[in-house]
Amino acid sequence: MNKYESVIDSIFLSNNGEIDLLTGAISPDRFDQIVKRDLAIAQRNSASISMISTAINLPQFFTDNQAVDPIEQQSLIENELVNLHFNLKSTFRQSDCICRVSKLGFWILLNGADKTTTDQLVERLIKELPNYITVGMSLWQQGESILDWYKRVDQIHFNNN
Repeated sequence: MNKYESVIDSIFLSNNGEIDLLTGAISPDRFDQIVKRDLAIAQRNSASISMISTAINLPQFFTDNQAVDPIEQQSLIENELVNLHFNLKSTFRQSDCICRVSKLGFWILLNGADKTTTDQLVERLIKELPNYITVGMSLWQQGESILDWYKRVDQIHFNNN
């Protein structure tokens, strides 16, 4: 059993179909609708589109935040998720879509963002966010299915933790 499994299980993750009820980020269902629409547009226009993944790395988080009580751990993580969403909203354009995709993190969809722009944003996040937030990115490849792209982003998102 993972050392943090019980803490992860206790983290609040619920949405009303439109937004995450803890952070206010877009829900996965709504995000998926937006991604499908934006990918179709990008494909028609041969435009760039990318995704950035951010997540709390629990071993690093608890090294920086020594909480013994599981309820305190849960509260610290949930507070960090709210803070992380706030920081992401202040970093990205209003037109960029931020979605809470897991109990510990977010995906950010960037329309019209090529590799250079996405790399710059990743570097900025790494400098601005605490060291226990993992950041990764994936560029959509012309002709790639949405499921194949999601698989690649999932690998980045979950393998970084």
